[in-house]
Amino acid sequence: MRSKRNRKGTQGKGISSIVEGIRQAFTQHIKKNSAPYAPALSPIVFFLLAHIITLLALIFMQAGMLPKDQVVCKTIVTWAVYGFLPLLLCSYVSFYFIARPVAGVLERKFPLWSEPVLNLSSGAAYGVAIGLFLVLLLNPNSGLSAFLVLLIGIAAGEGNWFFYRKLVRGDA
Repeated sequence: MRSKRNRKGTQGKGISSIVEGIRQAFTQHIKKNSAPYAPALSPIVFFLLAHIITLLALIFMQAGMLPKDQVVCKTIVTWAVYGFLPLLLCSYVSFYFIARPVAGVLERKFPLWSEPVLNLSSGAAYGVAIGLFLVLLLNPNSGLSAFLVLLIGIAAGEGNWFFYRKLVRGDA
């Protein structure tokens, strides 16, 4: 009987060690290959936030706390559904064609700048590129809409660049 009990205890540890090994392998893979994953981070975060806000808005509408014809809720729902792919596309294009080359140029031209200033500058260039691509792609109908799209692009660029630099440095 004792041998059965001992074998049973080792089986449970074996499964948890397999899961831990898979988690470590996944983490190491992302750290080694951070460039393909970095541009997708902010679009995914925005996508999830937009869906959470959409769910909350729908709950509040059903409860009668929000009017069903509110324009802000319709805009959030539209962005949650249709905004993800353009943001993801613009993020990848801007990352490889703008952010990485700009970071190299800034490091060569301004060697005295501190690392946080270089990262913020590279992230800002990346974000502005995302925002401009989104404005050109979506063609908003008002200045405020264009400003908000540009602001979303800048936030996505800064977030992605921060994530990328954190993975490259190995702090993550």
